[in-house]
Amino acid sequence: MPIPSSSAPAARRWLYQQLTAQLIPDPVNASSSLLVVYDQPGPGQPDDIVAVGKVARQIDVDSLVGSGGAGWLSERYQVDVTVDVFRGGDDAQAAYERGAALADQVCAVVRADPTMGGAVLVARPVSSTHEVEWDEEHLGRHCVSVIEIDCFQRI
Repeated sequence: MPIPSSSAPAARRWLYQQLTAQLIPDPVNASSSLLVVYDQPGPGQPDDIVAVGKVARQIDVDSLVGSGGAGWLSERYQVDVTVDVFRGGDDAQAAYERGAALADQVCAVVRADPTMGGAVLVARPVSSTHEVEWDEEHLGRHCVSVIEIDCFQRI
C-alpha cells in the first residue's frame, strides 16, 4: 500500500476553487472588482484581492502501525487566506467593513463543508486579524485581513 502524501495541496486547491466560485464583487462599490489568487497577486491588481497562501504544517505519530504506512501519522496545518481591500480616499471604515465581510465569507465557505470536499477530516477557521492603513502613495486605505484555517488529517 502506498504511503499517503500531505492533504495540504488538495485543501488549498479546494479553498481556491470554492472562494473563486462563491465570493462576489462588492455590492456597495460597483467600481471595485475582485480577484481570488494563490499566494501573491501579479500586476494589475483590483481593489479586492483574496489570496490562498501560506501553509504551516505539523506532523505527529497518530497510531502505531508497524510499517509506517497509511494511518501512521496525523498532520495538522494552518492555511492562511489573506484579504486585501483598497478603497480610495480616507474612509478607513469602508475598507474595514469590506475586508471584514470578505473574511466572514471565507469562514462561511469552510464552515459549510468542514471536510473541504473530503480533503481533510476537519477544518475550521481559528483566527483572523484586520489592519487598516494608508496605501504607499496615500491615495486611499488598505484593509489587510488574515484568516487562519486549521486543518486536520490522518495520513
